Amino acid sequence: MLKKLIGCVITLSSEGEKRRRRAKVEFSAVSIPEPILAEIDDLIEELGYWPSRSAFVREACMEKIERERRRLEEKKKSVEE
Repeated sequence: MLKKLIGCVITLSSEGEKRRRRAKVEFSAVSIPEPILAEIDDLIEELGYWPSRSAFVREACMEKIERERRRLEEKKKSVEE
């Protein structure tokens, strides 16, 4: 299921964040309120795991997708039983 999403990159419209466009990758823009961006920036700075906001948001989206897919599968299994 997640293989369909590989190659789709979300870029954030924000002054100060440089964006690189890779060939053959489709980009989309999303709006994120400044207070949430500030929280993301704080985590990036404190933990240093992500090279950019985009990387953080991409990982967060993939984690959410995986979590919701698991939840959906569990729900389907409980209905079948």
